[in-house]
Amino acid sequence: MGGILEDKILKVTFRNFLNIHLSTIVLMLVGFGILCYLRFDQYFVQVFVFFWMLDLLPAVYLHLSYLSKNKGEEYEVRDTELVWRKGGEKKVYKNHEIEKIIIHLSPALYRNSNFHLLAIESYHYAVVKLKTGEELILTCLLAPRIDKSLKKMKGVLFEKRKRLFCMFISS
Repeated sequence: MGGILEDKILKVTFRNFLNIHLSTIVLMLVGFGILCYLRFDQYFVQVFVFFWMLDLLPAVYLHLSYLSKNKGEEYEVRDTELVWRKGGEKKVYKNHEIEKIIIHLSPALYRNSNFHLLAIESYHYAVVKLKTGEELILTCLLAPRIDKSLKKMKGVLFEKRKRLFCMFISS
């Protein structure tokens, strides 16, 4: 077990889902409370549903694309390596094999804020670029803050990029 300071297993879980959507759930409850106060007036219900759909549809798209990328995958973050597992397969990537890790963050996450007005603001991902040209994509469905989970790796170059809509093109 040499080289392991603290193992961190990253995988898609319901708890990660709740962590990503905490702000959205709170804002929905506040909106529902306002609708209750307004006695579910038809006009206000229509306006609420319209803005709620504008907020959630992009988030649903991101969630499904992130889920398709990381479903069934598991990563183990160690200080000297990154271990990938899926369906009985296992690959170990040593830190010296990693060229750099690029973290794509929303503006709120870029400035380290925990408050998000829009559902898409919680979505972010990391691209692990290997010296062989291969790329691994780790999304926030694996860990609520993928950037902080990967920071445990020693001697790896990290680059942060701010993006309004953290979408990736599936390869």
